[in-house]
Amino acid sequence: MKHFTKKTSGIVLLSALVLFTGCSKSDNPVSNAVSSITSESQPKRYEIKSGIVHYAPMNLMGMGTTTETLYFDDYGRKEAVETITESNVMGIKTYEHRVQITDGTIGISYEIKKTVNGKDETSKVAQKGDISEFQEMAKMMASTMDINELKKNMDYREEGTETIAGVTGKKYSVAMNKEQPDARVYGVMYKNIVLKSEMGSISKTAERIEENAAVPASKFAIPEGYTVEEVNLAEEMKKAGMEESEE
Repeated sequence: MKHFTKKTSGIVLLSALVLFTGCSKSDNPVSNAVSSITSESQPKRYEIKSGIVHYAPMNLMGMGTTTETLYFDDYGRKEAVETITESNVMGIKTYEHRVQITDGTIGISYEIKKTVNGKDETSKVAQKGDISEFQEMAKMMASTMDINELKKNMDYREEGTETIAGVTGKKYSVAMNKEQPDARVYGVMYKNIVLKSEMGSISKTAERIEENAAVPASKFAIPEGYTVEEVNLAEEMKKAGMEESEE
């Protein structure tokens, strides 16, 4: 289930900062924001019950494109991210259509289709695992995090507003290295939904949003015909982190 790279880490961090600072109303904004994502009693991740967000194709540094669609229900407690990636690296043409699902404390990942130079290499195996450990880790971090110090260290800034896909969201930015304040990661959020994220030449922008859409339950389920493989997500993430540190 490793689909996280250094190129996306800044965007993820910015999204976390925005969630921590922008969606809370208690005296402890970090804790409240994380609880809203992970708690059974407060399951709201987004400020609308359901929706579909269509993102424009994202350029992969000249090697291909990725097109992403976000589906969510129950205020984000159920979420599916569907991506189609087409790449051409040194003559190897790859097409991959993949889905990643979060349903409460369960994470699921599977391929719809994958071809390499026209050859079908689709895996009919869906990986499934418990993500509650990560949610608990987030809660623990939230309880000890000094958000003002974090904002200072990351040079977090509120950059006003920006209208994207017909709605107006709040614009934020952080510096990944405070010694290089002009090298910034930008993001625009609307009702806690990412409208735009930008880091250098990598940019993701929403082009259409369907608010309170009727999202089929099948979007959050493993299709028929797949073998379910139970995985230890904690170990998978540790391996991914070790591989990134070696790059």
